[in-house]
Amino acid sequence: MEVMIKMPDLSTTDGSDILIVKWVAGVGDLVERGQVLLEVETDKAVQEVECIFKGTLTAQLAPAGAAVPVGAVIASIEVER
Repeated sequence: MEVMIKMPDLSTTDGSDILIVKWVAGVGDLVERGQVLLEVETDKAVQEVECIFKGTLTAQLAPAGAAVPVGAVIASIEVER
């Protein structure tokens, strides 16, 4: 089953978009729950976004350097059953 990963609300104070600094996991990588998927920059700091599923990263839907609103789909994962 494929699930979509959305940009989490990282408590930005002004509601601005969140910048994707870099992807740590690549397309085709096996990912574990709690593993870092990407690093993002908010108005406060650079933070890590962790995976909440176990499976295979099938797509990065927003590239590094993109500013993405909270709730936007940024990746998809084929979840292990």
